[in-house]
Amino acid sequence: MSVGVVLRRCVSCRERQDRRLLWRIIRPFDGKGVVLEGPATGAMGRSAYLCPSSSCIDDARRRKRLQRSLRCQVSDSIYMALEERLNQTRAAASEAR
Repeated sequence: MSVGVVLRRCVSCRERQDRRLLWRIIRPFDGKGVVLEGPATGAMGRSAYLCPSSSCIDDARRRKRLQRSLRCQVSDSIYMALEERLNQTRAAASEAR
């Protein structure tokens, strides 16, 4: 049995995409801050999805879209980590060429 594509909406641009193309930001049930989903993160909790683009990251920060979606404060370190992840993704893509 094949599994279909699971769509999620970016909190910034509101575009629906395959969830594998978006970044997941999680407020875990244990209440210990906000985390970015990674390969080892099995965190369960309230989630928000964000496009991996500088415009969506900037808009989410400026308009507090992650805070609204996760219903908690989102520190600047989360936004800096998202920008760093975006820069790493761009660097890896340019090396692949």
